[in-house]
Amino acid sequence: MLTITPTAVVGESPEKDTEVFAVIDGRKVFLPEDAKYVMQDRRGLWYYSSRKPRPKEGDWTPNKTSISCITEQGYVRALRTETRVEWLQTCQRTIRMVRDAANDSRRPADD
Repeated sequence: MLTITPTAVVGESPEKDTEVFAVIDGRKVFLPEDAKYVMQDRRGLWYYSSRKPRPKEGDWTPNKTSISCITEQGYVRALRTETRVEWLQTCQRTIRMVRDAANDSRRPADD
C-alpha cells in the first residue's frame, strides 16, 4: 500500500519562527523550510524544490517534491489546480517571512 505524507498546509500558518509559503490559486500554501521554488506541471500538479528547476524533456528536472495536503475530508492528496498558463511560466519563488518576537510582528527573511 502506498502512503502519501502531507508536505504542505493550505490556509493555516504553522507555528514556526520562519514561514515559507506560496500563493497558489489564490490560497496561501505553507511549505517546508527548504522549499525555494514552486512550479506546476502539464497535468496541473504542483511541486516544490530547493534549487531552481530547469525544463528537461517536456517536464521539470527530476529533483522536485510533490506538494500534498490534507483535504477537508481528511484525505492526503496532491495539490492540483486548473492550468491557466503554460507550465513553463508557472515557476515562482517562495515567500519567506520571519516572526520577530521582540515586536510580535513579521518581516521578510534574509536569504
